[in-house]
Amino acid sequence: RLPAVTITHADAYKIRTRQPVYSPRTKEIVLDIINMDGPTAELEYHNLKQMVNGKWLGFPFIDNLVFAIGGRDLSKGDTLPEHIRMSEFKYPLKPNKYQVHFYVFSNIYTYCNLTDMGIQPVKGTEMQGAFSFRVLESDNDSIRIQFENHTNLSVQPLFFPSVGTDELYMVHPLARSGSRDESDYMRNCARLEAGEAILFSIPVSWNVSRITDPNYKKRFNSGKLSPDKYKIGLQLEIYMNTEFEVK
Repeated sequence: RLPAVTITHADAYKIRTRQPVYSPRTKEIVLDIINMDGPTAELEYHNLKQMVNGKWLGFPFIDNLVFAIGGRDLSKGDTLPEHIRMSEFKYPLKPNKYQVHFYVFSNIYTYCNLTDMGIQPVKGTEMQGAFSFRVLESDNDSIRIQFENHTNLSVQPLFFPSVGTDELYMVHPLARSGSRDESDYMRNCARLEAGEAILFSIPVSWNVSRITDPNYKKRFNSGKLSPDKYKIGLQLEIYMNTEFEVK
């Protein structure tokens, strides 16, 4: 964890219902998803909460509900609709206050050069703006990757950063694996709230004898990254909410 950073892009993404108040007979609520000035993101899922005794509690879906996600990309400046159908939920709307929760998914990348002399970021590939994502110049012992959340939104890195090339997705056994354990660890330890930042440090060498997977052991038997240009990636979930009332 790093010291707090300045919030410069408070509402990089926004959601809003098209009406502030709905009738209990409402069959569908349309939610607008807006990319104000964030990186391109893919629309994901919605859910509802209701106010019960002064607390927000889940408004349950019907059993065995399956969402069909169509890979809708939300580019900077775009607005896309999300249709919330009341038939998805176990109970009808009643007069009350409700909260809509929604998140988008984004893959971000930057590059670095690893040489015998050190590690340097590739100029022009550092991300700035709502999120800052860059490799720090350093000695050639570890790749140091800094991610900063300059929004007022909660952001969840899903896995460790990936280390690859333009040709190969994965060239490092200690970087992103996509495993459930890795995801659980990141959800427990690496969620960033507004104005928070984090530094990842990935060593350029590893102990081959400690790799138990035979395929990994064969693939990564060199024990060290060779000098090259590397593509560093991070997968993010970005969370939003808004409220409406039923009267």
